[in-house]
Amino acid sequence: MKILTIDDQLLVTFSVQRILTNRGYEVQTASDGLEGVKVFEQFQPDLVIVDYQMPKMNGVEVVEYIRVKRKSKVPVLIMSGSTDITIKEKGFELGIADYLAKPVDLNKLVTVVSSLFERARIAI
Repeated sequence: MKILTIDDQLLVTFSVQRILTNRGYEVQTASDGLEGVKVFEQFQPDLVIVDYQMPKMNGVEVVEYIRVKRKSKVPVLIMSGSTDITIKEKGFELGIADYLAKPVDLNKLVTVVSSLFERARIAI
């Protein structure tokens, strides 16, 4: 399964990439939203993990691109350190699969990712 993680915090992308790769997933990363949508087009991931607060294009704008412009149903997980509830609400309005607050426990992330793939498999 292919996962795209988009986050401007390199420590986060490195940690997420490392743990998910160790679990057998193919992971590519992007350091901002604009780069993320380009990688999305080329990589065609099965899951997108995106931060909210990033330069050039925030996480909700990335979700809008995926859902509205590309009309893709690929599961999207938003991770954010923001306490602004409207971010979470807007994400769910756009059809995100889940939301995790930062700092994220990496073991919980693995559990959520596995659950999202299981839900997607059942829905097919």
